[in-house]
Amino acid sequence: MNRIWKKIRKGLASFLRFLKHNDVVLKIYASFVIVLVLTGVLTSLIFIRLYQRNYIASHTKLLTNQGKRIAKRVRGFEKNQNQKQFERYHVYIDELEHADSTDVWIVANQNAGVPLQESFVNAYLEDDSVSENTLEAVNKTFEKGKVFHNSEYDDVYGTVTLSVSVPIKNTSTGEVSGAVLLVSMINKQTMGIDDGKYMIVLSVVFSVSIALIVAVVFSSNLSKSILRLSNHISVLARGDYRTIEVKKPHSQIGLLEQSLGRLSKKLKKANEEREQLEQVRRDFFANVSHELRTPITVIRGYTETLSDGVIKEQSKVEELYGRMLLECQGIERLVEDLFILSKMQNPDFQIEKEPVSLKQIFDDIRRSVYELGKEKGIQWQLEMPEGDELCLILGDYGRLRQMFFIILDNAIKFSQENGVIEIQVKKEEEHFQVCIRDHGVGIKKEELPYIFEKFYTSKMRQNTKGTGLGLMIARGIALKHGSDIRVESRENEGSAFFFLFDECTAPEEFE
Repeated sequence: MNRIWKKIRKGLASFLRFLKHNDVVLKIYASFVIVLVLTGVLTSLIFIRLYQRNYIASHTKLLTNQGKRIAKRVRGFEKNQNQKQFERYHVYIDELEHADSTDVWIVANQNAGVPLQESFVNAYLEDDSVSENTLEAVNKTFEKGKVFHNSEYDDVYGTVTLSVSVPIKNTSTGEVSGAVLLVSMINKQTMGIDDGKYMIVLSVVFSVSIALIVAVVFSSNLSKSILRLSNHISVLARGDYRTIEVKKPHSQIGLLEQSLGRLSKKLKKANEEREQLEQVRRDFFANVSHELRTPITVIRGYTETLSDGVIKEQSKVEELYGRMLLECQGIERLVEDLFILSKMQNPDFQIEKEPVSLKQIFDDIRRSVYELGKEKGIQWQLEMPEGDELCLILGDYGRLRQMFFIILDNAIKFSQENGVIEIQVKKEEEHFQVCIRDHGVGIKKEELPYIFEKFYTSKMRQNTKGTGLGLMIARGIALKHGSDIRVESRENEGSAFFFLFDECTAPEEFE
């Protein structure tokens, strides 16, 4: 007994686990069963209703035909005054009543001029012998000489009855002398409704059972598909963004797998970008730490030397102070570049644009860079559009000046002694192209893709004091002005930096 109970408990536990892990299948099956049961019940109700109507109509027709035959025979018996034959016929009527559960009443119309003779009457209508509706049907037959019938619950019989009243007409006068009243008891057993309901319920139960078997057989495919999707999601959750294999791309599960595949690619790309950003962040802090550590170490060394009083000569003391000032200026320049760069890289940062003249900007810059290039003997060539062309563009004067100054400062650094730097502003349709070209040491081909990266500095001696942020700041300013920087360079031949700006054609709108 305990063994049987354990098997039952084990089977029940397995079934509960099945329901728990197949809740979607269970819901689909439950919905299908509910629809199936409702459909079966509704179909049963409609079928029973139609069956009742058809049965009553068919039974009414049968009783009407029987009543007409009985009325005809009774009329003939009365006409021929053949009472003995009527008595023998009455035996047939009694047998008919027992066989069909139908009462056959032959009644006289007392309101007729010549009522049906009492010798051919087998019943008398009284208020307590028949229901009101049955009595009403007979009275209508007496009045109109037609067949009338009704079906309702009869208090006298205690069940639903079908009453059919057929007139008996006098052959001499033609008036309705009596009527044949057939009262048949209609119940569920008579119509076979109980058997029909039993068959319908049995059919529904059979259908639900078949549906359960089919659901269990075919749900395995759906369960496998859902389990496969669950495994894909679990893999994604673990950070494994492998390619998802789609077996049936046109199925609904296949579409979900394709969506997961696209999500996996996006997550993989986002993860790679995150790792790159994290690496950039680490490199940034490492570079900033390195850039700051060197001058701070130098300043600390000079400060300790001065504090210990190791150096007494005034000239050397002043020399150390000068070096300390240079290192502080370098730190200040680095912090300023970082501040500007952070502003340029902020997507919410917007510069205030107004009409500015490229001629005016380069006239302003030239005074500063000429002084910087004096030591190297740099020669300048400035080419501008002829005439009164102001070369107006929309931008921030200070930022544009800073951008061009960075490029020109680099051009001076990497130019040879007595080198030439060319500045060319050329109009092309509704654009202005700016080219700054030097003929210095140039940039190696393998270094070109990295010159705009943060803290990238050339290893050449000319760039020993560079922070590695200048070109990146210049490019950020160009991008904020709807432009970019294009570079052409060959080693030992020089470099050229190109800018393209839209012409400001309606400066009066900004006045």
